[in-house]
Amino acid sequence: MTMTARLGLPLLASEQAQKYITHNEALVLLDALVQLRFDGVGTISPPGVPADGETHSVGVGATDAWLGHDGEVASWTAGGWRFATPAEGWLAWDVASGDLLVLRGGNWVPFSQSLSRVGIGADADATNRLLVKSEVALFTAIETAGGGSGDVRLTLNKETAGDSATLLFQSGWSGRAEIGLSGDDDFAFKVSPDGVSFTTAFTLDAGEGFIGFERMMGAKPGFPSVSGGVLTVETSYAVPAPESGTSDDIDTISGGFDGAVLIVTGTAGITLTFRDGTGNLKLGADRVLDTFEDSLMLIKRGTDWIELSYAGNA
Repeated sequence: MTMTARLGLPLLASEQAQKYITHNEALVLLDALVQLRFDGVGTISPPGVPADGETHSVGVGATDAWLGHDGEVASWTAGGWRFATPAEGWLAWDVASGDLLVLRGGNWVPFSQSLSRVGIGADADATNRLLVKSEVALFTAIETAGGGSGDVRLTLNKETAGDSATLLFQSGWSGRAEIGLSGDDDFAFKVSPDGVSFTTAFTLDAGEGFIGFERMMGAKPGFPSVSGGVLTVETSYAVPAPESGTSDDIDTISGGFDGAVLIVTGTAGITLTFRDGTGNLKLGADRVLDTFEDSLMLIKRGTDWIELSYAGNA
């Protein structure tokens, strides 16, 4: 009997008698194999009382009515068990696990394990095997109530210390910043104006956690105004202005955190007097900044700002 190439369905022969038998046989096989659904995967013993349409992938070492049909698809019909030989790439739904399976290398494996590339919103390619084109992407933990740990981690693993495991940030497909393990095991922060030449800003030493600055460090200056003797700062470098006129007293500094360092410099034609012990300032004495060159360095401890150095450079 001539069979179809893919599903092995019987074909009607010329001048064949009782054509309905061949036709019905093909329909029965189609019913079993199209929209394939497994009631068991790797089963080796046929069930004692199978239901109509019950279908299994036969495992290795099959017995009884399945003897000699290892690796085939067995489906129960009114005429008994019918068998089909699956081909590479066939898909089937596993009722028990709720997984979509694919036949790969002779084994039924979850479809999610067999993908060589995935594209969401765009086509993945041989280089970008996972590609997501989206305005927003979210990774969220499985809650403990849902059987998870509540944690979520994104792991980037490289093969050797000399390889790279980094995150690259681009503008118009040209790199502008890169962070991670770039050619060694120290954690580096790099920037680039053109995507070709990258400059390392600083690194975190893998052994000791030491922060090594590859370029000068500093804070952008803030220009806060005094209000009622209080200087409110937001940056680590402040050039204060009087509340009014050309002079003012400062007895309290607001802002910062425990361990923060603050540098204050003066302005030509402006006189600022920092009062020792009046508010939260702990200084060697009252400090006056009345020229561009004058400076005061402080560190915050608790609620107090403590003097580290003072220079009246006029």
